Amino acid sequence: MTQRRNIAISTSTSWYLRTIGAAARAVRTVAVIAASLMTGLFVINSASAQNGIEINTAFPGGKLTELSGMKTTLSVPAFADEREIDDPRVIFTGEPAENGTAMADRPFAEIVGEAMENAFAASDARLADEGAGMRLAGTLIATEAAVIDRGGVESLQLTLRTSIQLVEGTRIVWQTKLFGRGTVPVSQGTGAAVRKALDRLAEELLIDDYFLAEIR
Repeated sequence: MTQRRNIAISTSTSWYLRTIGAAARAVRTVAVIAASLMTGLFVINSASAQNGIEINTAFPGGKLTELSGMKTTLSVPAFADEREIDDPRVIFTGEPAENGTAMADRPFAEIVGEAMENAFAASDARLADEGAGMRLAGTLIATEAAVIDRGGVESLQLTLRTSIQLVEGTRIVWQTKLFGRGTVPVSQGTGAAVRKALDRLAEELLIDDYFLAEIR
């Protein structure tokens, strides 16, 4: 009897150890799967952040003024960027941005300059890349974003602050501080707010009588 009792105990202990071992392996498997999923999500999010937001720089406002009779040609290069940022693709940072940073797919000051050039093209300006008689030297000073209530709609408001100089040779013939503000429902996204702000920036410049007097 004693012998059979010892055998029963031994069998029970063996089953218990096998059960614990299987459970431990199952826990390790679940942990590995969870870690893999988290890594995958991180890679996806990182890739999305690296790709950035594609901004449409076409000017939808049409011809704001007639510039086909300009007295000389004009070049509109990419804007300089004086913001204190680590990555030139940054649009803005802070709470309104997902993960704290809204990022474009290329340097944002380049986008601002391209949008401005397209606005001039829409008004038939005499544009030239090289050898132009005048140059529009723009600098992006700051970008500010906030979520506001606009008529009961949660909206994203983006403000672009710039410095603009009209340069002829080495001489600055005209200069100003210019800002453009775009406000859209949050549901429309950052790209739509940027587009609105760029449009407003161009409009402010192209209706400025003092500026127009220098290029016509």
